[in-house]
Amino acid sequence: MIPEINHTVLFEMVKSLGASDVFVELLSALPANASRLEMTHFVDHVLDGTSDDDVAMFLDVWWELMKQNDGQKNRIAQTFGDETKKYLARVADEFSHSSKRLKLDPDVSSLFPSVNLPGSSNNPPIPCLLLDGLKRLKSHINSYVYKCSALAKLSDMICNSVLSENIVELSTKVYLEKFARLITLGNPGVQKFLVPNIFIRNVKETQRELRATSQKSSFQFPQGALTPGIELLADLLHSWVNELQTEPENDTEIQKRSLAIYRTVESLKCFREICPMLQNSKIVPEDAKKNLSDLLLNSATFIQKIGTSMPLGDAATIDKVKFSIALTIIDGRMERYAEICEIFASSPGWALSADGWLDCLERNQDIFQDTDLVLRLAGTLKEVSSWRISEASKIKRLMNVILHCLTALSVADKNKALLGILSSYGSKGFCRDEGPFKDWFEEEVNMAFNCITQSEAAKNISKAVNAVARVAFLNPEATLQKTCHLAAVNLGAHKLLGQILKNLPALSFKDKLSSDGLNILAKCLLEAAWDSFATTKGENQFLEFLTSLMEPGEGNDEDPPSPLLQPADATKIFVLPYLMESNSSIEFPLKVLNNALKIEVTDDGTKEHWLLACCPFPLIFALSQLLDHCILCWEEDNNKTSSHISVETKGLLIETLNMVCDIVGQIISVNPEMWSTSVCWLYRKTEQLDWTVRLWLKSIFGNHFKYEVPATLFEVCDLSDDGWSPLNLPQYGPGTGLLAWMECCCVSTNMMEQMLSHLTIDAKNVEEVNMFSKGFLIALIQVLPWCSSSEWKRLNHVVNSLLQRELLHVPYTLEYVHYMPLLNLRPFAHPLQISQLLLRAFQLICSCSCSDWLPVAGWKYVARQCAGSMSDILESVRCRLKGHGVQNPDGRQEATFVIMQLFCHVIHIMVMMPSGTSEPLYYVALELLSQYETLTTANASTSGLLSKVDEKHFLYSIAENLSSEDQRSVLLQKISKIC
Repeated sequence: MIPEINHTVLFEMVKSLGASDVFVELLSALPANASRLEMTHFVDHVLDGTSDDDVAMFLDVWWELMKQNDGQKNRIAQTFGDETKKYLARVADEFSHSSKRLKLDPDVSSLFPSVNLPGSSNNPPIPCLLLDGLKRLKSHINSYVYKCSALAKLSDMICNSVLSENIVELSTKVYLEKFARLITLGNPGVQKFLVPNIFIRNVKETQRELRATSQKSSFQFPQGALTPGIELLADLLHSWVNELQTEPENDTEIQKRSLAIYRTVESLKCFREICPMLQNSKIVPEDAKKNLSDLLLNSATFIQKIGTSMPLGDAATIDKVKFSIALTIIDGRMERYAEICEIFASSPGWALSADGWLDCLERNQDIFQDTDLVLRLAGTLKEVSSWRISEASKIKRLMNVILHCLTALSVADKNKALLGILSSYGSKGFCRDEGPFKDWFEEEVNMAFNCITQSEAAKNISKAVNAVARVAFLNPEATLQKTCHLAAVNLGAHKLLGQILKNLPALSFKDKLSSDGLNILAKCLLEAAWDSFATTKGENQFLEFLTSLMEPGEGNDEDPPSPLLQPADATKIFVLPYLMESNSSIEFPLKVLNNALKIEVTDDGTKEHWLLACCPFPLIFALSQLLDHCILCWEEDNNKTSSHISVETKGLLIETLNMVCDIVGQIISVNPEMWSTSVCWLYRKTEQLDWTVRLWLKSIFGNHFKYEVPATLFEVCDLSDDGWSPLNLPQYGPGTGLLAWMECCCVSTNMMEQMLSHLTIDAKNVEEVNMFSKGFLIALIQVLPWCSSSEWKRLNHVVNSLLQRELLHVPYTLEYVHYMPLLNLRPFAHPLQISQLLLRAFQLICSCSCSDWLPVAGWKYVARQCAGSMSDILESVRCRLKGHGVQNPDGRQEATFVIMQLFCHVIHIMVMMPSGTSEPLYYVALELLSQYETLTTANASTSGLLSKVDEKHFLYSIAENLSSEDQRSVLLQKISKIC
């Protein structure tokens, strides 16, 4: 049983102990009906023989009720409330009739009724009881402080009731300002005697007070009580205004008086702000709105007059108190501490000046790990560093705290922080001006890159990203320069560095004031590119690094993945400026463009292709000009005024041009009329170039223009006038039809197939086939030195096709047939014929009439082409051997013979070629010997062993013809070791 207690004793005890807060906590634990009943007793007690202490207790209880927060009820009070509810329910069951049973509200927190439930005269809610009590207490309120307190509490109550769900929380700045005023006015010596525990209590109590006046509360007037409340406020202000505006003679309670005046003024200001809502509301009757207007006028006069007598304290004192409040709230993680951190972080006046600011920051680093707070701290650091140079050690401590907080951020937030630095301080960040940051940056950057270039960093990319983000925060541009330089010169580091940069896309920031329009990443890449050209490995590594930056990075649900370096930007930086310069090497720009074009476009097709931003038609024309110059690849440049395009680069050039034309062709096909002017411009510009160039551009020209080819091509092909047009070119005289035909075959697979289908050769006419075969060989040697690898492979396919159709005759003489038994060479006929064709071609190229045709580099190139074809022939022999093996176990004899013939042809070609140019063929000869050894080792029969002796002698005699002593000795040694 809960012991009964006399209400008079209870209330007098609350008054004497100043325990209004405990009393209100007790009320909040009771059911609604019980709490209202107790509050009725309380008001009646106050009104019975009222003293100043009774008034003070009444106002304190009212104030505590307003400060009560449902969401922060402690566990003991909650448990007590639950037990009370059970007890009262049991008592009601035992001692009451069912018809008169006490009906308890299931929610014991309903001490504060909803504003939508009007009170009744029989069971008024507590706010109405207080309103009525205040009205009846008016004549008993004599103290200046109590009058101010009554006005403040009533106006606050009205404001909370009107705003209800629409209360706008005070801004952090205003909140802290009010906080400091209340603390200072309530404790004038607070700035001199900061006792930690007492100050913390003051802060907590002031927080409750501010919450009561500026946050949503369920302790409100019902709608029906608003008008009486307004009328009472008007009456009280009218009755007390003269007294409150008069300076009291007895000034012993100046501290309480100042605090009361401040609270009253702030409350009436709030009330004046909500008056327009009341005047436009249907809740307040029209006759009451006139009183409201008078109240507005009186309150304005009162605020103006009394405000002049309100001591505000000096700004320095208030600022010190604000700092102490902020420190206490942050350390205690009190209400609104996250918002207070914003002011704390962005107050240069406190940093390094106020005792404990830096210590608090270091103690509470975990709550400053936020992008906005990091940037605020960065702004403070930048400002204090400009006028606190002498305190370098503290500045460095602050910098380390900021970098620690930055490191703890997510990758996305790190990028936001870096963008903030770049936007505020530019590409050089903190190192833009002279100061200690440059030295600190050098220390940090050396440690960072020493760490990330170690093998451990590759296993933990996040650590490497953190290390780079830290130094980039201090100086983004210098960090990028270091990264790009290492990617160019530090072999193997480019992959890790590319991964790091792709995690920090903020570093591709583009300064709006940049004169060249490049972002800082692009500038740094351009500077580092030339460092990479010292070695081929360095150039290839930098190209790989550059390509990785053009590939889409990690995206998320909100933002699709986008590359750190846009392909369009890479093209504008590394390609376009160099295509037109005759004295520059274009291989690297071509590789950049080629790689950029190979990167898959990830958008949904709604955006235009990035290539359109790179002047596509002038780009195509520039590439076409380069292709036109490829014919000069073997000419000596005595003046060194230009750099000829190598035939190796030609293959890259053709591949790149094809990709550009395919993309632009697709764009044109969507709206041909839109691009007709550009297409015609390109057609006119290419008129001055070699006729083959326009064949490469067919996907651009489409059906607008016919194929234009030498007129002699019509002599060997049945081409229609609808799609083909003859050109009378002086360099293509009689008998050059096959040369033009072969050049067309080199252009593309589609063109090759057209040429093969339109070829007019009668396979039954022996003389015609014979003449064609001779002409074909002459044309082949004219084309071979200028063929790229892809073009040469295409011609190999043409040879195969012609052999299968029996349109190409290659007489094969078995010069060494007396060494071999009769064999079935039909399955290997084509490989042998192709090998024989190459031998005949090189007999012509190496003849006296062509001896000065090619420079040394040219001979080496044709040797590589021939070696490639021979390797392909060897591979086809291996494939045929595998297919033969099951049905004909002796098929290896034919294969052995073919391998020996190929070896003879390769050695013959090597002997004919100029000294020092046949190395690729030498490696093919070694490969042929290895294959011969494999085939003969499997044959352990007596006849096989005898045949091997003769074959080895034969191979030995062939290899002895080589002029290179080193090559000859190695081949002979390899032959002698064959068992």
